[in-house]
Amino acid sequence: MSDNKLTTQSYWETYYKAKHTDKAHIVNVCSFYASFWDELISEKNTGKTLIEIGGYPGRYLAYLASEYGVKPTCLDYNSNVSQIEDSFKTMEVKDYEIIRADFTEHQPEQLYDYVVSNGFIEHFENYDEILDLHCKYLKPGGKMLIMIPNKRYLRKIYGYLCDYENLKIHNLKCMKQSVFNKFANRNNLQVNTLQYYGGFPFSVHQKLNLFQKIIHKGMRFIFKGRINNYLIKHPSKYLSATIIGVFEKPES
Repeated sequence: MSDNKLTTQSYWETYYKAKHTDKAHIVNVCSFYASFWDELISEKNTGKTLIEIGGYPGRYLAYLASEYGVKPTCLDYNSNVSQIEDSFKTMEVKDYEIIRADFTEHQPEQLYDYVVSNGFIEHFENYDEILDLHCKYLKPGGKMLIMIPNKRYLRKIYGYLCDYENLKIHNLKCMKQSVFNKFANRNNLQVNTLQYYGGFPFSVHQKLNLFQKIIHKGMRFIFKGRINNYLIKHPSKYLSATIIGVFEKPES
């Protein structure tokens, strides 16, 4: 199954920088999705278990453990676990587990109350199969949150013009709500939430030439501020940055 990956281990080991273990940065990034975390974890400080699939560098796990009192597990194949450990240390989380393994081959040794997957499935050709594997980790009565970028429509055009290297490691075919409705039906999951979210993401992951800088500055001028604030309250499949789903597994 590993042949279906669109990224490499070395790519992710060099993608994140030290700022991702800065407390203010972690809180700022993760709290943006507070309403979805509240829906996933309705009761705080219960000590329930949570696993993040592809959890490197650990900022979401550390935030959720600190804010909601869950016991976190990070499953990731990156060899550099120090950033994950630093994230937990930054958020003063001491009780955690790190499983260094390839998700496509790993067999879970336990089931979890919560499963989180953020920016993961879109890096595979066989995204349906990857989605289904997530269910192997979820307890009956448990909840799962899956979040992926939305790089279709205007963001696809923008990606071709200003962020192509990043665009081509994402599988845009999975970036539809219908993919997640079918996933829920296949696995007998209840769909609690499924929606687009966020403003238009004008940030890029590469150096820009003069032409690209003009486009980037123009998009930043258009969307930063009022329009993106509007989109956060009124998401659009044509413009919003993310697709987020919260699913629930029946007790029996």
